[in-house]
Amino acid sequence: MKKDNLYVDCSVGGSGDLWMRLVGFYSMAILKPNLEIYLFVKLSFRPFMKKIFGDRLHFVDSKPKQMKLTYTGIGLKDLIPLILKGERFIAPFQRIVVAERKQKSFKDPINLLLFGVMDKLGLIHVPPTKVMSSYHGYLETAGIKKLRDVAYETFKNQVNEDYPILYEKLNQDLPLSPELIIPDDIGENIVFFANGNSRQFAPLWWAQKHFPIAYYAFFHEEEDLKIFRDAGMKVIPFYKEIGDMVEISKRAKWTVCTDSFSSHVLQSSNKNCTVLITEVVPERVVSPAFKGPVVDNEVACHPCVHSWRVIPCEAGLFECLNWKNNRYTENIKKSIPQ
Repeated sequence: MKKDNLYVDCSVGGSGDLWMRLVGFYSMAILKPNLEIYLFVKLSFRPFMKKIFGDRLHFVDSKPKQMKLTYTGIGLKDLIPLILKGERFIAPFQRIVVAERKQKSFKDPINLLLFGVMDKLGLIHVPPTKVMSSYHGYLETAGIKKLRDVAYETFKNQVNEDYPILYEKLNQDLPLSPELIIPDDIGENIVFFANGNSRQFAPLWWAQKHFPIAYYAFFHEEEDLKIFRDAGMKVIPFYKEIGDMVEISKRAKWTVCTDSFSSHVLQSSNKNCTVLITEVVPERVVSPAFKGPVVDNEVACHPCVHSWRVIPCEAGLFECLNWKNNRYTENIKKSIPQ
């Protein structure tokens, strides 16, 4: 039987979004056996993603002319000129942003209506409203019309079946950056992947107060690496190979991650890991297959709309209130085996 083809440009979006959508496509490839899935991702990610997901998904090195479908987070006004040129889009977050924004705009109902019309016409693929609280790996894939008939429960069951496969791949010998240096005593210590571009990052003052002797892992170019190091905290730089994060976490006594790219990779590779939730609902960013502890938020303003932490949130804050909540911190400590 001749298979149908699905071509998707996955190069737009955050690194964590990319990982979750690839987990989604990996399961969808089994659930839709008559569909060949061709994906385009950034060159820096391509070799690793081929190694982990390439047994089911096709990663292309350049965009073929058939690849008109692209992920997007921009507004309708900016999409119209591109649509008129023949481009088509997947907008998994548009309805989420409207639903969770505390300060509603008079434009919101109009935008929802227009995106709904665009979805009906097949110009912009938008996930159904009823699945807005689902795992991102489902939202990012089930919005596509060719995959939309896969029920969420069916998808979750497949993700659970696929977990041991991905776990085994991620715990084999992965490429590591030559610059990576892992401390000899890491097996006796907790490692925090405390990073994030929004308010999920763990502030320095909180780290100094509650986990002063832990290691803190940062991408080597992050400004927080220097800030933590200059403050006398123990830091571990990791580099361009995604395997660096996996190896650091694997060797640690226990790992704690904020909701960032590190968290999504480590959910698939490490069972000795605590995932911290600040901005979003856990069902959306924690894999259905992850069985480790998840520390949920404790503040009334949750959930909040993701925004860069260099600008204030809708409440006028630069740091999430969870970091000042004693119960939140105590729940983190309780999640770590003694």
